[in-house]
Amino acid sequence: MPATQSTETRDPVEFHRLGDIVRVNLDENAHGSVLAYGDQEWDWTEFDARVRKCVTGIRSDRLQRGQRVAVLARNHPVHVETLFAASNMGLVCTWLDWRLDRARLVHALNEAEARILFVGEEFVDLIDGAMMEIVSVVSTITVGGREDEYEEWLETHETHEALLRAARELAAVSGDDPVLRLYSSTGKKGPTRGEYTHRALLASASEMLRRKSLARGDVEALDAPVTVHEAAVRVLANMSAGAATVLVREE
Repeated sequence: MPATQSTETRDPVEFHRLGDIVRVNLDENAHGSVLAYGDQEWDWTEFDARVRKCVTGIRSDRLQRGQRVAVLARNHPVHVETLFAASNMGLVCTWLDWRLDRARLVHALNEAEARILFVGEEFVDLIDGAMMEIVSVVSTITVGGREDEYEEWLETHETHEALLRAARELAAVSGDDPVLRLYSSTGKKGPTRGEYTHRALLASASEMLRRKSLARGDVEALDAPVTVHEAAVRVLANMSAGAATVLVREE
């Protein structure tokens, strides 16, 4: 993925909701790269289509405003796509650190009351073995590997503007609504949980952009787990500036 330098930057304090990042880049940077993973790469138009499909898929499970979807996987586009889908719907996206032990993962899923779980293929057996203890999950979708269900799940749903508009109107999303919950294994005193609003995430992204120079067309690799707050904010800072993120599958 070639990186070109540009003096064009955008301060995310202009954004009120995460979805504004996509809207602005579609207007001004539609064919610029936003995400890369493995040998795949998506521009803003393609990313927007995938988020719309994710919105439609989540709506098919009849989730209501304030309910949660969860992701248990190593770094993968599913993290970013479900976050932006949730941001359009008034939902909270919960990212679970794959390094948490079984008991903490079960506790986190039950505490979050996640209804849909996107689970990396290497964690499917763990979740299957714990389903009797997980009280809220009604739907699981495997991500990656030979049994990948996520790409097929996306492709079975539509991207029609009316569907996205209906989701937004139903949600009436505010910048002060929670949108992301992180369960991380890397706290100084053990595992941590944090919940963040649109406004808090955008403010953190803005502060990060003040500390480092990022411009439209730049590319940054991310090998830290996105379940760590700083890494999650790095992705949003890159997107806010119109730069691309290469998601590295951390081991």
